[in-house]
Amino acid sequence: MLDVSRNGSTMKVLHLTLSYGQGGRREAIVALARGLADLGIECHLGCLDEFDSAPEERTSFSGAINLERNGVFDLAALSQLRVYCREHGIDVVHAHDAASEAMAALAMPVAGPALLMTFHRTRSIETARLRDRLRNALVGLRVGAVVTASQERLRHYVASNYVNPDKVSCVPLGIDLDRFRDDPRLRLEMRERSGVRNGELVVGAVGHFGEVKGIDLAIGAFQSFARDHPEHDIRLVILGQGSAEREATLRAMVLPEFSGRIFFEGFRSDPENWFPGFDVLLHGARDEAFGLVLAEAQACGVPVVAAKVGGIPEVVLDGRTGYLAASAAIAPLADKLQQLLASESGHRQMGRQAVEHAQRQFSRRRYAEDYLQVYRRLLA
Repeated sequence: MLDVSRNGSTMKVLHLTLSYGQGGRREAIVALARGLADLGIECHLGCLDEFDSAPEERTSFSGAINLERNGVFDLAALSQLRVYCREHGIDVVHAHDAASEAMAALAMPVAGPALLMTFHRTRSIETARLRDRLRNALVGLRVGAVVTASQERLRHYVASNYVNPDKVSCVPLGIDLDRFRDDPRLRLEMRERSGVRNGELVVGAVGHFGEVKGIDLAIGAFQSFARDHPEHDIRLVILGQGSAEREATLRAMVLPEFSGRIFFEGFRSDPENWFPGFDVLLHGARDEAFGLVLAEAQACGVPVVAAKVGGIPEVVLDGRTGYLAASAAIAPLADKLQQLLASESGHRQMGRQAVEHAQRQFSRRRYAEDYLQVYRRLLA
């Protein structure tokens, strides 16, 4: 039985983030908060800017605060954060980005709750500029721990910042395995809803339309594969959104011959009802700190094709739960898609291995227990 108390009372954690809109970071925060709640930890939510979500989407938290800060030196917002932590007896402030980390350190520079930061971001954000590294070093004097979602990001963070490496550790993300599961009923419903023909293969691509997520590479790789292998009845289903300009650019990539085989379904808040209907997840990301959708898809029995970038090789087992291309480019991704679909029996086996891998490595309970150990070290 884990001891989750703090001086005989319930441990209280404030998750502080820039915003609480849709995306992988929000999913990671929710999964962690729910996992911690299962362990008896009381979680609160704080946003520097706006929540960008309805109140009913924040029910995983015992309390919430919207700072609506005007810059990092907003004295009113700093005071508001300090008062909230004191009035609610917050033991740990868990920042989920560098801006939140800096805000908490400025609000409570000497005393107050323990402070840690999870580095969720891509390589080019939060560590790229000298000013970023200097900020991280100064704030790091107050911060007790920095946590990354992959060993690759841990190495990058230590190499790119003036930081005590003993403060940096890795906790892989976790997911709700009751929500993301290999379910034949959900597979059938998704395929009927989408008008998928009997025997037709469904390739999924998931992510926002920014360049880093590589939806353009997924489209290009799919078209290359479909052109070279006309024997396959196959479609591409894209879940995601972005600016109108970026979406127009992606739609313009679709060749006339594939206009009836590539479907833009927009952002979906229920990916667990879509993933079971995929036969492959084609992930064109040019960089990825972890790749939460990769874990979610594998839990649904979906093998992955992606590139060996960022933390992806730690999430997808190359040759067992999917195939990883040497680089994030159209031709290598198309080749790996062909390799995956070349054998029907091999494809099915990879799907089974993907489920086993996800259940073994990405449970919400393991995720929460790992973070609880970090919190306890900070409070010791």
